[in-house]
Amino acid sequence: MYYIGLDIGTTGAKALLVDRSGARLGIGYMGYKLISDGERVEQRADDWTECGAAAIRQALEGHDPATITAIGLSTQGASMLAIDKNNRPIGNSLTWMDARAKREADDLSYNLGEDYIYHTTGWRTNAALDAAKMLYMKRSGEYKDAVLFPSTLEYVNLFLTGNPVCDSTNMSIRQVFDIHKGDYDDKILGVIGVSRSELPEVIPTGSLVGHITGAAAEATGLLEGTPVYNGAHDQTCASIGAAAVNQGDILLSAGTTWVVLGIDDKPLFTESRISPCVHPVPGLYSMVTSLVGSGMSLQWFKDNFIDADFEEINKQVVTRAEKTRDLFFYPYLSGAYYPTWISEARGVFAGIALEHDKYDFARAIMEATAFGVRLATDDFRENGFQFGALRIMGGASKSDIWCRLIAAAINRTVEITGENEASALGAAIIAAKGAGTYSSIKEAALAMTMKPRIITPDPDLSEFIGEKLEKFKRLWGCISQYYIKG
Repeated sequence: MYYIGLDIGTTGAKALLVDRSGARLGIGYMGYKLISDGERVEQRADDWTECGAAAIRQALEGHDPATITAIGLSTQGASMLAIDKNNRPIGNSLTWMDARAKREADDLSYNLGEDYIYHTTGWRTNAALDAAKMLYMKRSGEYKDAVLFPSTLEYVNLFLTGNPVCDSTNMSIRQVFDIHKGDYDDKILGVIGVSRSELPEVIPTGSLVGHITGAAAEATGLLEGTPVYNGAHDQTCASIGAAAVNQGDILLSAGTTWVVLGIDDKPLFTESRISPCVHPVPGLYSMVTSLVGSGMSLQWFKDNFIDADFEEINKQVVTRAEKTRDLFFYPYLSGAYYPTWISEARGVFAGIALEHDKYDFARAIMEATAFGVRLATDDFRENGFQFGALRIMGGASKSDIWCRLIAAAINRTVEITGENEASALGAAIIAAKGAGTYSSIKEAALAMTMKPRIITPDPDLSEFIGEKLEKFKRLWGCISQYYIKG
Protein backbone atom coordinates (compact mmCIF):
# COMPACT_ATOMS: atom_id res chain seq x y z
CA MET A 1 0.00 0.00 0.00
CA TYR A 2 1.61 3.21 -1.22
CA TYR A 3 0.45 6.82 -0.94
CA ILE A 4 1.23 10.02 -2.81
CA GLY A 5 1.32 13.43 -1.22
CA LEU A 6 1.18 16.21 -3.81
CA ASP A 7 2.32 19.64 -2.60
CA ILE A 8 1.35 22.56 -4.85
CA GLY A 9 3.52 25.37 -3.51
CA THR A 10 4.37 28.91 -4.46
CA THR A 11 7.22 28.11 -6.84
CA GLY A 12 6.70 24.47 -7.75
CA ALA A 13 4.86 21.17 -7.38
CA LYS A 14 6.34 18.28 -5.42
CA ALA A 15 5.06 14.70 -5.29
CA LEU A 16 6.19 12.29 -2.57
CA LEU A 17 5.60 8.53 -2.77
CA VAL A 18 5.69 6.73 0.60
CA ASP A 19 4.63 3.45 2.16
CA ARG A 20 2.55 3.02 5.31
CA SER A 21 5.59 3.61 7.53
CA GLY A 22 6.36 6.92 5.81
CA ALA A 23 9.47 5.55 4.08
CA ARG A 24 10.26 7.61 0.99
CA LEU A 25 10.01 5.57 -2.20
CA GLY A 26 9.97 8.23 -4.87
CA ILE A 27 9.94 11.98 -5.31
CA GLY A 28 9.21 14.34 -8.17
CA TYR A 29 9.45 18.08 -8.59
CA MET A 30 8.57 20.56 -11.29
CA GLY A 31 8.99 24.31 -10.82
CA TYR A 32 6.91 27.13 -12.26
CA LYS A 33 7.16 30.89 -12.42
CA LEU A 34 5.55 33.83 -10.74
CA ILE A 35 4.34 36.57 -13.06
CA SER A 36 5.04 39.81 -11.23
CA ASP A 37 4.51 43.47 -12.06
CA GLY A 38 4.79 45.52 -8.90
CA GLU A 39 1.82 44.77 -6.65
CA ARG A 40 0.47 42.18 -9.08
CA VAL A 41 1.85 38.68 -8.47
CA GLU A 42 0.16 36.05 -10.62
CA GLN A 43 0.52 32.43 -11.75
CA ARG A 44 -0.94 30.29 -14.47
CA ALA A 45 -3.39 28.00 -12.71
CA ASP A 46 -2.63 25.34 -15.31
CA ASP A 47 0.97 25.35 -14.11
CA TRP A 48 -0.34 23.87 -10.86
CA THR A 49 -1.99 20.98 -12.68
CA GLU A 50 0.57 20.44 -15.44
CA CYS A 51 3.56 20.56 -13.11
CA GLY A 52 1.72 18.57 -10.46
CA ALA A 53 1.05 15.84 -13.01
CA ALA A 54 4.71 15.87 -14.11
CA ALA A 55 5.87 15.61 -10.48
CA ILE A 56 3.60 12.60 -9.92
CA ARG A 57 5.04 10.91 -13.01
CA GLN A 58 8.56 11.42 -11.68
CA ALA A 59 7.66 10.05 -8.25
CA LEU A 60 6.08 6.98 -9.87
CA GLU A 61 9.16 6.05 -11.91
CA GLY A 62 9.97 2.39 -11.33
CA HIS A 63 6.72 1.73 -9.46
CA ASP A 64 3.52 0.02 -10.56
CA PRO A 65 0.68 2.58 -10.43
CA ALA A 66 -1.60 -0.25 -9.30
CA THR A 67 0.18 -0.14 -5.92
CA ILE A 68 -0.98 3.43 -5.24
CA THR A 69 -3.74 3.26 -2.66
CA ALA A 70 -4.58 6.96 -2.45
CA ILE A 71 -3.42 10.50 -3.09
CA GLY A 72 -3.75 13.62 -0.92
CA LEU A 73 -2.98 17.29 -1.53
CA SER A 74 -1.11 20.09 0.22
CA THR A 75 -1.64 23.51 -1.34
CA GLN A 76 -0.59 27.12 -0.97
CA GLY A 77 -3.33 29.21 0.61
CA ALA A 78 -5.01 32.42 -0.57
CA SER A 79 -4.03 32.03 -4.21
CA MET A 80 -7.22 32.11 -6.25
CA LEU A 81 -8.72 32.51 -9.68
CA ALA A 82 -11.99 32.78 -11.54
CA ILE A 83 -13.23 30.05 -13.87
CA ASP A 84 -15.97 30.10 -16.49
CA LYS A 85 -18.81 27.66 -17.19
CA ASN A 86 -16.36 25.39 -19.05
CA ASN A 87 -14.11 25.19 -15.97
CA ARG A 88 -11.42 27.20 -17.71
CA PRO A 89 -9.44 29.98 -16.00
CA ILE A 90 -10.27 33.58 -16.77
CA GLY A 91 -6.79 35.05 -16.85
CA ASN A 92 -4.12 34.09 -14.35
CA SER A 93 -4.55 33.25 -10.69
CA LEU A 94 -3.94 35.99 -8.14
CA THR A 95 -1.41 34.60 -5.66
CA TRP A 96 -1.23 35.14 -1.91
CA MET A 97 1.41 37.82 -2.60
CA ASP A 98 -0.83 39.86 -4.92
CA ALA A 99 -1.73 43.19 -3.28
CA ARG A 100 -3.70 44.96 -6.02
CA ALA A 101 -6.94 44.91 -3.98
CA LYS A 102 -5.91 47.51 -1.39
CA ARG A 103 -8.92 49.73 -2.03
CA GLU A 104 -11.21 46.71 -1.73
CA ALA A 105 -9.58 45.68 1.55
CA ASP A 106 -10.14 49.20 2.89
CA ASP A 107 -13.79 49.02 1.80
CA LEU A 108 -14.24 45.70 3.61
CA SER A 109 -12.77 47.12 6.78
CA TYR A 110 -14.94 50.25 6.53
CA ASN A 111 -18.17 48.33 5.89
CA LEU A 112 -17.73 45.52 8.40
CA GLY A 113 -15.16 46.75 10.91
CA GLU A 114 -11.72 45.29 11.46
CA ASP A 115 -12.74 43.54 14.68
CA TYR A 116 -15.67 41.77 13.02
CA ILE A 117 -13.53 40.50 10.17
CA TYR A 118 -10.70 39.32 12.44
CA HIS A 119 -12.91 37.66 15.05
CA THR A 120 -15.02 35.95 12.36
CA THR A 121 -12.35 34.79 9.92
CA GLY A 122 -9.21 34.79 12.07
CA TRP A 123 -7.33 37.19 9.80
CA ARG A 124 -6.66 40.91 9.63
CA THR A 125 -8.18 42.51 6.57
CA ASN A 126 -5.59 42.10 3.86
CA ALA A 127 -5.47 42.98 0.18
CA ALA A 128 -3.71 39.68 -0.51
CA LEU A 129 -6.51 37.54 0.93
CA ASP A 130 -9.38 36.32 -1.18
CA ALA A 131 -12.28 38.43 0.09
CA ALA A 132 -10.65 41.63 -1.15
CA LYS A 133 -9.51 39.97 -4.36
CA MET A 134 -13.01 38.63 -5.11
CA LEU A 135 -14.45 42.12 -4.58
CA TYR A 136 -11.80 43.40 -7.00
CA MET A 137 -12.84 40.75 -9.53
CA LYS A 138 -16.52 41.61 -9.13
CA ARG A 139 -15.75 45.25 -9.87
CA SER A 140 -13.63 44.39 -12.90
CA GLY A 141 -15.25 43.67 -16.23
CA GLU A 142 -12.52 41.15 -16.95
CA TYR A 143 -14.25 38.50 -14.82
CA LYS A 144 -17.88 38.98 -15.87
CA ASP A 145 -18.10 35.37 -17.14
CA ALA A 146 -16.94 33.85 -13.84
CA VAL A 147 -19.13 31.12 -12.35
CA LEU A 148 -16.77 29.95 -9.59
CA PHE A 149 -13.92 31.45 -7.57
CA PRO A 150 -11.70 28.53 -6.54
CA SER A 151 -8.37 28.54 -4.75
CA THR A 152 -5.47 26.21 -5.50
CA LEU A 153 -6.89 23.14 -3.75
CA GLU A 154 -10.22 23.26 -5.54
CA TYR A 155 -8.64 23.78 -8.95
CA VAL A 156 -6.33 20.80 -8.55
CA ASN A 157 -9.15 18.68 -7.13
CA LEU A 158 -11.16 19.63 -10.22
CA PHE A 159 -8.31 18.56 -12.49
CA LEU A 160 -7.82 15.22 -10.74
CA THR A 161 -11.43 14.22 -10.11
CA GLY A 162 -13.81 16.69 -11.74
CA ASN A 163 -14.97 17.81 -8.27
CA PRO A 164 -13.83 21.33 -7.19
CA VAL A 165 -14.22 20.99 -3.42
CA CYS A 166 -12.30 22.76 -0.68
CA ASP A 167 -11.47 21.95 2.95
CA SER A 168 -11.79 24.08 6.09
CA THR A 169 -8.06 24.72 6.51
CA ASN A 170 -7.75 26.36 3.10
CA MET A 171 -11.11 28.08 3.41
CA SER A 172 -9.95 29.56 6.74
CA ILE A 173 -7.43 31.65 4.80
CA ARG A 174 -9.84 32.97 2.18
CA GLN A 175 -11.46 35.45 4.62
CA VAL A 176 -15.02 34.56 3.62
CA PHE A 177 -15.38 31.71 6.17
CA ASP A 178 -16.61 31.79 9.76
CA ILE A 179 -14.10 29.57 11.59
CA HIS A 180 -16.48 29.18 14.55
CA LYS A 181 -19.45 27.92 12.53
CA GLY A 182 -17.44 26.16 9.82
CA ASP A 183 -19.49 27.89 7.14
CA TYR A 184 -19.41 30.89 4.83
CA ASP A 185 -20.15 34.24 6.44
CA ASP A 186 -23.14 35.86 4.78
CA LYS A 187 -22.23 39.40 5.87
CA ILE A 188 -18.86 39.21 4.16
CA LEU A 189 -20.38 37.59 1.08
CA GLY A 190 -22.94 40.37 0.92
CA VAL A 191 -20.28 43.09 0.97
CA ILE A 192 -18.16 41.48 -1.74
CA GLY A 193 -21.21 40.52 -3.85
CA VAL A 194 -20.39 36.82 -4.11
CA SER A 195 -23.08 34.16 -3.75
CA ARG A 196 -22.61 30.77 -2.15
CA SER A 197 -23.12 29.15 -5.55
CA GLU A 198 -19.99 30.93 -6.77
CA LEU A 199 -17.89 29.33 -4.03
CA PRO A 200 -16.83 25.70 -3.67
CA GLU A 201 -18.42 23.12 -1.42
CA VAL A 202 -16.40 22.64 1.77
CA ILE A 203 -15.89 19.05 2.94
CA PRO A 204 -13.67 17.78 5.78
CA THR A 205 -9.97 17.20 5.32
CA GLY A 206 -9.43 13.51 4.55
CA SER A 207 -12.87 13.05 2.97
CA LEU A 208 -13.12 11.34 -0.40
CA VAL A 209 -13.06 13.99 -3.14
CA GLY A 210 -13.47 11.53 -5.97
CA HIS A 211 -11.38 9.32 -8.23
CA ILE A 212 -8.72 10.01 -10.84
CA THR A 213 -10.42 10.65 -14.17
CA GLY A 214 -9.28 9.23 -17.47
CA ALA A 215 -7.71 12.54 -18.51
CA ALA A 216 -5.92 12.90 -15.16
CA ALA A 217 -4.71 9.29 -15.38
CA GLU A 218 -3.17 9.96 -18.77
CA ALA A 219 -1.46 13.11 -17.45
CA THR A 220 -0.18 11.70 -14.14
CA GLY A 221 0.50 8.04 -14.85
CA LEU A 222 -1.91 7.02 -12.07
CA LEU A 223 -4.61 4.47 -12.73
CA GLU A 224 -8.05 5.79 -13.53
CA GLY A 225 -10.18 5.35 -10.41
CA THR A 226 -7.38 5.94 -7.87
CA PRO A 227 -9.00 7.62 -4.84
CA VAL A 228 -8.21 11.26 -4.05
CA TYR A 229 -8.76 12.45 -0.47
CA ASN A 230 -9.31 16.07 0.44
CA GLY A 231 -6.09 17.79 1.43
CA ALA A 232 -5.21 20.85 3.50
CA HIS A 233 -3.32 24.12 3.52
CA ASP A 234 0.43 23.57 3.21
CA GLN A 235 1.34 24.91 6.67
CA THR A 236 -1.12 22.59 8.40
CA CYS A 237 0.06 19.73 6.21
CA ALA A 238 3.59 20.56 7.36
CA SER A 239 2.45 20.32 10.97
CA ILE A 240 1.10 16.84 10.26
CA GLY A 241 4.35 15.88 8.50
CA ALA A 242 6.21 17.06 11.62
CA ALA A 243 3.83 15.13 13.92
CA ALA A 244 2.59 18.37 15.49
CA VAL A 245 -0.97 17.14 15.88
CA ASN A 246 -1.79 17.57 19.57
CA GLN A 247 -3.05 20.43 21.69
CA GLY A 248 -0.04 22.41 22.92
CA ASP A 249 2.26 21.48 20.04
CA ILE A 250 4.08 24.41 18.47
CA LEU A 251 6.00 24.35 15.20
CA LEU A 252 8.47 26.72 13.56
CA SER A 253 8.58 26.30 9.81
CA ALA A 254 11.89 28.01 9.09
CA GLY A 255 11.96 28.55 5.34
CA THR A 256 12.03 31.80 3.36
CA THR A 257 9.39 33.26 5.64
CA TRP A 258 9.34 31.76 9.11
CA VAL A 259 5.91 30.63 10.27
CA VAL A 260 5.06 29.89 13.90
CA LEU A 261 2.09 27.55 14.23
CA GLY A 262 0.59 26.57 17.57
CA ILE A 263 -2.20 24.03 18.05
CA ASP A 264 -5.03 24.39 20.56
CA ASP A 265 -8.60 23.26 21.08
CA LYS A 266 -9.97 26.80 20.75
CA PRO A 267 -9.12 29.75 18.52
CA LEU A 268 -6.77 32.35 19.98
CA PHE A 269 -7.44 36.02 19.22
CA THR A 270 -4.84 38.59 20.27
CA GLU A 271 -4.06 42.30 20.05
CA SER A 272 -1.08 41.34 17.90
CA ARG A 273 -3.42 39.59 15.46
CA ILE A 274 -2.22 36.00 15.63
CA SER A 275 -4.38 34.19 13.07
CA PRO A 276 -6.45 31.22 14.27
CA CYS A 277 -7.45 28.73 11.55
CA VAL A 278 -9.13 25.35 11.45
CA HIS A 279 -6.64 22.47 11.81
CA PRO A 280 -7.03 19.17 9.89
CA VAL A 281 -7.33 17.24 13.18
CA PRO A 282 -11.01 17.51 14.19
CA GLY A 283 -11.59 19.81 17.15
CA LEU A 284 -8.24 21.59 16.88
CA TYR A 285 -7.20 25.01 15.60
CA SER A 286 -3.93 26.28 14.15
CA MET A 287 -2.70 29.59 15.50
CA VAL A 288 -0.51 31.03 12.74
CA THR A 289 1.78 33.99 12.45
CA SER A 290 4.58 34.84 10.04
CA LEU A 291 7.97 36.31 10.93
CA VAL A 292 8.36 38.07 7.62
CA GLY A 293 11.96 38.49 6.51
CA SER A 294 13.51 36.01 8.93
CA GLY A 295 14.67 33.27 6.58
CA MET A 296 15.23 35.48 3.57
CA SER A 297 17.56 37.84 5.48
CA LEU A 298 20.46 35.40 5.74
CA GLN A 299 19.95 34.23 2.16
CA TRP A 300 19.97 37.86 0.98
CA PHE A 301 23.16 38.57 2.94
CA LYS A 302 24.89 35.43 1.67
CA ASP A 303 23.93 36.11 -1.95
CA ASN A 304 25.23 39.66 -1.86
CA PHE A 305 28.11 39.75 0.63
CA ILE A 306 29.50 36.30 1.49
CA ASP A 307 31.37 34.11 -0.98
CA ALA A 308 30.98 30.97 1.14
CA ASP A 309 28.53 28.13 1.61
CA PHE A 310 26.24 27.74 4.62
CA GLU A 311 28.53 25.13 6.16
CA GLU A 312 31.35 27.69 6.37
CA ILE A 313 28.95 30.38 7.62
CA ASN A 314 27.76 28.08 10.42
CA LYS A 315 31.34 27.22 11.36
CA GLN A 316 32.38 30.88 11.57
CA VAL A 317 29.25 32.06 13.39
CA VAL A 318 29.87 29.68 16.31
CA THR A 319 32.98 31.63 17.33
CA ARG A 320 31.54 35.16 17.11
CA ALA A 321 29.47 35.57 20.31
CA GLU A 322 31.62 37.98 22.33
CA LYS A 323 32.70 39.94 19.29
CA THR A 324 29.06 40.64 18.37
CA ARG A 325 27.77 41.36 21.87
CA ASP A 326 26.63 44.85 20.81
CA LEU A 327 25.99 44.20 17.11
CA PHE A 328 22.32 43.99 16.13
CA PHE A 329 20.25 43.35 13.04
CA TYR A 330 16.55 44.04 12.47
CA PRO A 331 15.24 41.66 9.77
CA TYR A 332 12.65 43.97 8.24
CA LEU A 333 13.86 43.97 4.65
CA SER A 334 10.28 44.13 3.37
CA GLY A 335 8.64 45.77 6.39
CA ALA A 336 8.05 45.00 10.06
CA TYR A 337 4.85 43.03 10.37
CA TYR A 338 3.92 40.72 13.25
CA PRO A 339 4.14 41.61 16.08
CA THR A 340 4.99 45.32 15.58
CA TRP A 341 3.01 46.02 12.36
CA ILE A 342 5.09 48.90 10.97
CA SER A 343 5.02 48.09 7.27
CA GLU A 344 7.17 51.13 6.37
CA ALA A 345 10.11 49.85 8.47
CA ARG A 346 13.21 48.45 6.80
CA GLY A 347 16.18 46.33 7.78
CA VAL A 348 18.84 47.85 10.04
CA PHE A 349 22.32 46.91 11.26
CA ALA A 350 23.25 48.77 14.45
CA GLY A 351 26.36 48.81 16.62
CA ILE A 352 28.82 48.29 13.76
CA ALA A 353 32.49 48.71 14.69
CA LEU A 354 35.75 48.52 12.74
CA GLU A 355 36.48 44.99 13.95
CA HIS A 356 33.26 43.51 12.54
CA ASP A 357 33.34 41.38 9.41
CA LYS A 358 30.83 39.55 7.23
CA TYR A 359 30.54 36.56 9.57
CA ASP A 360 29.78 38.86 12.50
CA PHE A 361 26.92 40.26 10.48
CA ALA A 362 25.72 36.71 9.72
CA ARG A 363 25.73 35.96 13.47
CA ALA A 364 23.69 39.09 14.13
CA ILE A 365 21.15 37.99 11.50
CA MET A 366 20.80 34.55 13.10
CA GLU A 367 20.37 36.09 16.54
CA ALA A 368 17.76 38.55 15.26
CA THR A 369 15.62 35.78 13.83
CA ALA A 370 15.95 33.85 17.10
CA PHE A 371 14.76 36.98 18.91
CA GLY A 372 11.73 37.01 16.58
CA VAL A 373 10.86 33.47 17.63
CA ARG A 374 11.18 34.49 21.30
CA LEU A 375 8.89 37.48 20.84
CA ALA A 376 6.33 35.27 19.08
CA THR A 377 6.39 32.49 21.67
CA ASP A 378 6.14 35.09 24.47
CA ASP A 379 3.07 36.49 22.73
CA PHE A 380 1.52 33.03 22.45
CA ARG A 381 2.20 32.28 26.10
CA GLU A 382 1.00 35.66 27.40
CA ASN A 383 -2.28 35.07 25.59
CA GLY A 384 -2.87 31.76 27.32
CA PHE A 385 -1.29 29.26 24.93
CA GLN A 386 0.66 26.67 26.89
CA PHE A 387 3.35 24.69 25.10
CA GLY A 388 6.42 22.60 25.76
CA ALA A 389 9.16 21.98 23.21
CA LEU A 390 9.34 23.91 19.95
CA ARG A 391 9.60 21.79 16.81
CA ILE A 392 11.67 23.19 13.96
CA MET A 393 11.59 22.22 10.31
CA GLY A 394 12.82 23.85 7.11
CA GLY A 395 16.11 25.32 5.95
CA ALA A 396 17.27 26.74 9.29
CA SER A 397 16.80 23.32 10.95
CA LYS A 398 19.92 22.17 9.08
CA SER A 399 22.07 24.68 11.00
CA ASP A 400 23.03 23.41 14.44
CA ILE A 401 24.15 26.83 15.67
CA TRP A 402 20.98 28.52 14.44
CA CYS A 403 18.83 25.96 16.27
CA ARG A 404 20.94 26.39 19.41
CA LEU A 405 20.45 30.15 19.25
CA ILE A 406 16.68 29.62 18.99
CA ALA A 407 16.73 27.19 21.93
CA ALA A 408 18.72 29.73 23.94
CA ALA A 409 16.43 32.62 22.99
CA ILE A 410 13.25 30.86 24.07
CA ASN A 411 15.02 28.92 26.86
CA ARG A 412 13.14 25.79 25.83
CA THR A 413 14.00 22.44 24.30
CA VAL A 414 13.74 22.38 20.52
CA GLU A 415 13.03 19.30 18.43
CA ILE A 416 14.51 19.13 14.92
CA THR A 417 12.21 17.12 12.70
CA GLY A 418 14.73 16.40 9.93
CA GLU A 419 11.89 16.12 7.41
CA ASN A 420 12.53 18.27 4.36
CA GLU A 421 9.26 17.44 2.63
CA ALA A 422 6.87 17.84 5.56
CA SER A 423 4.01 19.38 3.56
CA ALA A 424 4.03 16.60 0.96
CA LEU A 425 4.41 13.98 3.70
CA GLY A 426 1.47 15.53 5.55
CA ALA A 427 -0.64 15.20 2.40
CA ALA A 428 0.39 11.52 2.09
CA ILE A 429 -0.54 10.99 5.75
CA ILE A 430 -3.98 12.48 5.05
CA ALA A 431 -4.32 10.05 2.12
CA ALA A 432 -3.38 7.10 4.35
CA LYS A 433 -5.97 8.08 6.92
CA GLY A 434 -8.58 8.69 4.23
CA ALA A 435 -7.97 5.26 2.77
CA GLY A 436 -8.59 3.66 6.16
CA THR A 437 -5.03 2.47 6.74
CA TYR A 438 -5.08 4.43 10.00
CA SER A 439 -8.05 5.41 12.13
CA SER A 440 -7.04 9.06 12.54
CA ILE A 441 -4.61 11.69 11.29
CA LYS A 442 -2.89 11.60 14.67
CA GLU A 443 -2.32 7.84 14.47
CA ALA A 444 -1.07 8.09 10.90
CA ALA A 445 1.27 11.01 11.72
CA LEU A 446 2.87 9.18 14.64
CA ALA A 447 3.39 6.06 12.52
CA MET A 448 4.71 7.80 9.39
CA THR A 449 7.06 10.52 10.71
CA MET A 450 10.66 10.42 11.93
CA LYS A 451 11.66 10.89 15.55
CA PRO A 452 13.12 14.38 16.08
CA ARG A 453 16.62 15.30 17.18
CA ILE A 454 16.59 17.06 20.57
CA ILE A 455 18.52 20.23 21.46
CA THR A 456 18.36 21.51 25.02
CA PRO A 457 19.22 25.15 25.78
CA ASP A 458 22.75 25.88 26.98
CA PRO A 459 22.46 27.90 30.24
CA ASP A 460 25.39 30.21 29.46
CA LEU A 461 24.18 30.89 25.93
CA SER A 462 20.63 31.46 27.22
CA GLU A 463 21.91 34.07 29.66
CA PHE A 464 23.98 35.78 26.95
CA ILE A 465 21.11 35.82 24.45
CA GLY A 466 18.62 36.93 27.09
CA GLU A 467 20.74 39.97 27.96
CA LYS A 468 21.20 40.79 24.29
CA LEU A 469 17.46 40.48 23.64
CA GLU A 470 16.73 43.20 26.20
CA LYS A 471 19.17 45.52 24.39
CA PHE A 472 17.58 44.51 21.07
CA LYS A 473 14.13 45.55 22.29
CA ARG A 474 15.31 48.84 23.81
CA LEU A 475 17.17 49.81 20.64
CA TRP A 476 14.16 48.97 18.46
CA GLY A 477 12.07 51.27 20.65
CA CYS A 478 14.31 54.10 19.42
CA ILE A 479 14.68 53.01 15.78
CA SER A 480 10.97 52.35 15.28
CA GLN A 481 10.12 55.98 16.03
CA TYR A 482 11.72 56.96 12.73
CA TYR A 483 9.16 54.88 10.82
CA ILE A 484 6.03 55.77 12.81
CA LYS A 485 4.06 58.48 11.03
CA GLY A 486 3.12 61.55 12.99
